[in-house]
Amino acid sequence: MIYILIAAIILLGAFIVLIALNHFGFIESYHPMKKAKDGQIKVACVGDSITYGCTVKNRSKNNYPAVLGRMLGDKYCVNNFGYTNRTAIKDADYPYTKERLYQQSLDFKPDVVVIMLGSNDTKKINWNKEKFTKDYCEILDSYLNSALKPEVYLLVPTPFFEIRGKVMWQLRKDIMIHEVYPAIKKIASDKSIHLIDMSKAFENRRELFSDGVHPNSKGSKKFAEIVFESIKQSVK
Repeated sequence: MIYILIAAIILLGAFIVLIALNHFGFIESYHPMKKAKDGQIKVACVGDSITYGCTVKNRSKNNYPAVLGRMLGDKYCVNNFGYTNRTAIKDADYPYTKERLYQQSLDFKPDVVVIMLGSNDTKKINWNKEKFTKDYCEILDSYLNSALKPEVYLLVPTPFFEIRGKVMWQLRKDIMIHEVYPAIKKIASDKSIHLIDMSKAFENRRELFSDGVHPNSKGSKKFAEIVFESIKQSVK
């Protein structure tokens, strides 16, 4: 009887761990994708845990790409290519370009790309402004130079809010404000692509974040609404 109890405890523990890994976006393979129908406009949402929907309640339904898809309607096919903890810098701890999802986002052959990276690049072990600019530009060029020449929306990341005087996940607020934000704005200007400033949109909106970094369900909805308005204004 004791062995059955131990086995049950182990199985329960493994189940809880898997749920947690999925919730925080650490299981790359669990990214169900929609197949575009003929004539649909394909939208690729590229990014890190904020795109993935980390900490969002009922994530699969309430992450911002899922909400955006419902807002855009049947003329669009929106897929979520976000992956937790990923960076734009290619020799950082977890580069986005080394993940299968990156290639999948290219293979999707999107008409529209919505991309937001930079939060995880602010970590002390990762940050290098020159590499960030160079590597981010290379990521953008991989979409811009593809055959379909998609509309690209580059997002200035959402702000960090401190909890008990500290930002979660080893992220650095000063680097985000003084280095990442200006770099992304310059990249968008240099490449003449759409810029959506999420730092301004979420300024002083701490209640829309679960842990000071990741938007909650209400924050995710607001995020989707902002992207929706930008896409509808420029994509006919």
